[in-house]
Amino acid sequence: MKKILLISPSENGSAHKTEAYPSGALLLLGTMLGARGHRVSIVHMAAEGRTIEWLERRVAIFQPDIVGVTMNTFQTVSARHISAAVKKVNKNILTVTGGPHPSALKAEIFADFPDIDVVVVGEGEHTFIDIVEGADVHTIAGICYAGVENAPRPYAENLDYIPLTDLSLIDLRRFSGADPVGAYPSMFIMASRGCPFQCTFCNKSIWGDKVRLRKPELVVREIEWLHTQYGIREIFFQDDTFNLKRQWTEDICRRIIEKGLNKKIVFKTPFRANKELVDESLLRLMKAAGFWLIFYGVENGNQQMLDAMGKGLKIEDIKRAFKLTHAEGIKTIGSFIVGMPGETEATVNDSIALFNEIRPYVTGCAAAMPFPKTAFEREVVKRGHRLVNGYDGYAMGKILVRTDELDPDQLRTAFERFRKIIVRRFFIDLLKLRYARMIFFTLRSPWYMRHVVRRITANLAGNQ
Repeated sequence: MKKILLISPSENGSAHKTEAYPSGALLLLGTMLGARGHRVSIVHMAAEGRTIEWLERRVAIFQPDIVGVTMNTFQTVSARHISAAVKKVNKNILTVTGGPHPSALKAEIFADFPDIDVVVVGEGEHTFIDIVEGADVHTIAGICYAGVENAPRPYAENLDYIPLTDLSLIDLRRFSGADPVGAYPSMFIMASRGCPFQCTFCNKSIWGDKVRLRKPELVVREIEWLHTQYGIREIFFQDDTFNLKRQWTEDICRRIIEKGLNKKIVFKTPFRANKELVDESLLRLMKAAGFWLIFYGVENGNQQMLDAMGKGLKIEDIKRAFKLTHAEGIKTIGSFIVGMPGETEATVNDSIALFNEIRPYVTGCAAAMPFPKTAFEREVVKRGHRLVNGYDGYAMGKILVRTDELDPDQLRTAFERFRKIIVRRFFIDLLKLRYARMIFFTLRSPWYMRHVVRRITANLAGNQ
């Protein structure tokens, strides 16, 4: 039996003291390791409000054999402090990191993280179990250590091994759910892995290009488990594209209805807006199954910009998808990116015009982020358009690039102008009671009310 401490770092420069959801990677690892007899403790630095000093005390008391740190590119500063703190307490503790950022950089990461011993690359649960249970590091596929890269681990073709999540490993009340929340408590599941689309800005270092689907009956069993065991009332399908395989999607929806889960739980999920993937009958079934919200990655209102991003999506398809979704009584989220190569004042205006036409229930506007090893990063580096060296400067809402036509100040002005239009529209709709459901639920949940107040305050301050 080993003692394992799993840690989710806080985000670089973030004022947010809440997290939407617990780390799925850490919960999966914790569940699988616990089932194998190991003692596991999970810490979410931001959601639990933990300091490095607190963590040092926790490591000294718990005395873990291994500390695992999940990491995306927005968590580099905290992850470095965490690994240093662990080694400060006991240099013999094995420190392991995984997640999108180390999976993209592989052995390169040791230059910036001297206190990390092993990097897990890609899908990490079986790899990490091999490490915990003492396999020879020379034989473990999918790891890097001391600058050495072992052979990659093949992607799991059969996902039936994924267990029912042990939420007793965390305090779910610490997590707000992803905005907007339709019922609380809210939790997520992943019913598939992988994405076949080739968006230039996307880091696919974990799940890869090939789509692998969990069996619909196992997906619905997990939904039922989360509701009966933990009282979950909203589930977010965190898949890249839930409507990619029509028969599979319909099968999940029908099983939800057959078990009556649509009367107990509400659902939300990402969709692709492509014409061949969205139609009235599918949306009608989704509505019947309890799906109240669909997320669409719009990204830009200019067709040339979408083509340059590799979105494989037409403006007319976006407009059609929003119109059909709203007609079926399902609310929408539309996400936009400002600052991709080729962005100009005119293309930003095109995005604003599209936003005003499709009228999402909630709109996200993100500054373009050149994540490691993406086509986008390669392009901005080649053009000399990346404004920071290294990744510690990466933070939500920060301008990290420029374009041929827009210098950093111009791009920041365009970004903030778009966000102000979105915020203004939100408050107009709030006054018109378009968000009556959200208001009603917020008033019923002190935990979620606290989160909403913080988010509104951050928006008014211009800190996304």
